[in-house]
Amino acid sequence: MNGSENPSVCRFREISPDRKTEFIARGLPGRYFFPHHVYYLPKCGPDALRLARGMCGESALNAHWEVLLFADRLWIDEFPEELFFDDDLIWHRQQLGKTGHIAFAYLIIKKGNLYGLNYVSDVVQRISRRQRYRTRIEKKFHGWHYMLLNSMMNFAVEKNIQKIYSPASPLIMAHTDPERTVQRELFERVYDGAVNRQFSATRQGNWWVINVEENRDRLVFPTRREETLPADKTICVCHDIERGFGHIGIDMERVRVADRAAPSALTEMLRCEGAAGLKATYHVLGCFFDEVRREIERSGHCLAFHSYNHRIRKYWRLTKHYYRVRRALASLNGGDKTGIYSDQLYRCRLVDRRVRGFQPPQSRFTPEWNDYNLVFRNFEWCATSPWRLRNTRPVIDNRLVKIPIHFDDFPLYKRGEPFAQWENRALTIIERNDFVAFGLHDCYADFWLPHYPAFLKKIQSLGTFKTLDQVANNLILVHAA
Repeated sequence: MNGSENPSVCRFREISPDRKTEFIARGLPGRYFFPHHVYYLPKCGPDALRLARGMCGESALNAHWEVLLFADRLWIDEFPEELFFDDDLIWHRQQLGKTGHIAFAYLIIKKGNLYGLNYVSDVVQRISRRQRYRTRIEKKFHGWHYMLLNSMMNFAVEKNIQKIYSPASPLIMAHTDPERTVQRELFERVYDGAVNRQFSATRQGNWWVINVEENRDRLVFPTRREETLPADKTICVCHDIERGFGHIGIDMERVRVADRAAPSALTEMLRCEGAAGLKATYHVLGCFFDEVRREIERSGHCLAFHSYNHRIRKYWRLTKHYYRVRRALASLNGGDKTGIYSDQLYRCRLVDRRVRGFQPPQSRFTPEWNDYNLVFRNFEWCATSPWRLRNTRPVIDNRLVKIPIHFDDFPLYKRGEPFAQWENRALTIIERNDFVAFGLHDCYADFWLPHYPAFLKKIQSLGTFKTLDQVANNLILVHAA
């Protein structure tokens, strides 16, 4: 699916407060009800691709959907907004910038049937970490799984799907991350008890099978709604934080300069952006990610990976045929698409499992950094050059948001371009485009950082600053079904 950030109309479904009696009439206790909005999004949730492969043998990226459920704003007025953006609480970071995120479900459509993969409410299941709000959160959203199942049934009806396959608790427990403590009672309550209480279902192996037509009378149909998202001119400031790693074996003097100056340069970047009141996106190497993340996050900026150690496979023209043969052999032995080139992405995920974005060094895509592997490793967006993307605006393709980086500061280093000349070209590009993202490297900070405050002041009036997380959020939402 392709599309631009504009037009910015987002479709959703609403269950308003006055619909409570309809749920009660269908046998659901009133205490389980809460008004909410539901979004049907063409995306893979975290670990959804792994679950789909293991649970029902589906590897197609475009088979995936995510259902996001948000409580009505009036229903959450008693809670501070930051509660719904607490990373320790909302662990999967699926809010998409919206307040009141309560639950999500991962779905796939396969051979005309709908398969549920997992159903999660971070805010309810992890609220013990915020004891002050535990009683009220558990009381108000105790019925999250029933509201979610109703939304799934409505999705099936709208897509003309005949059967829903919902995993029985043993199946989902067997595919749950082994690092998590499996709470059998919780899984049985959500995946067995709630499904059979809400619908007429039959057990077939590891699945509960729900005939959609036979259960239509149990559905509370939500109301279709639309909302308009901001469609203003967007400017994205991005930084590649790589120290001297990008010049190892190429320019050792630049390595020494960058390694020496990078820490103070980062601090100065953050100071300049704080003074300008903007949020930027920082693409950081995984090998020193933890050293700098606190300083960057403290200022409210977006973090993404820039590979693990800036390693780009050399002599690719000579070796690509060898790896092509290896890939073909792998496909004959089970089709493992992630095992050959998993080093950089895998090592990034050992550092942090939840960062949403990735930018390959020099926008050079190695076989590891293909759409499938990026989604498999839970990346939701990737930034690259417009000529590789073949588009000057963000798009969604293969359930991955792809964001063009229009220009960077490389000419200042490579060609010795005077800053004034570079700046004039940058201003022209920004003025002529409704969407512009550009990159600045910490290793070249000596060329541009002295001019940075004045440059930011010049571009502030040309558009609205956004992070690449925000760009991805908007694009995903405007593609809601």
